[in-house]
Amino acid sequence: MKNEVLDHLITTTILKPQYRKYNIEGAPIKIGCKVKISNGSEDSTFDKKYSNKTGEVVFFEYDCGCGQIFPSDPMIGVKFHEGEIEEFWKEELTNI
Repeated sequence: MKNEVLDHLITTTILKPQYRKYNIEGAPIKIGCKVKISNGSEDSTFDKKYSNKTGEVVFFEYDCGCGQIFPSDPMIGVKFHEGEIEEFWKEELTNI
């Protein structure tokens, strides 16, 4: 089984994510902020189709086992104009 498949199974069946859709003191950004996705990342899971797109922060996620640290380093859920939501690290986002 490939690592990506195993990671997906673990995060969707064992480590059910908890989407915190409210501001958290110490988080790197606020819910509702408009952000631009960077044009590249060192992270091998970064999907370049999101490069330079803009969206709105809609949640923080600390529970999927990706190395998040509460409260300063969550996965950050960004909603795009088309309604799609994807998660990013703070280093991949710029406030606009």
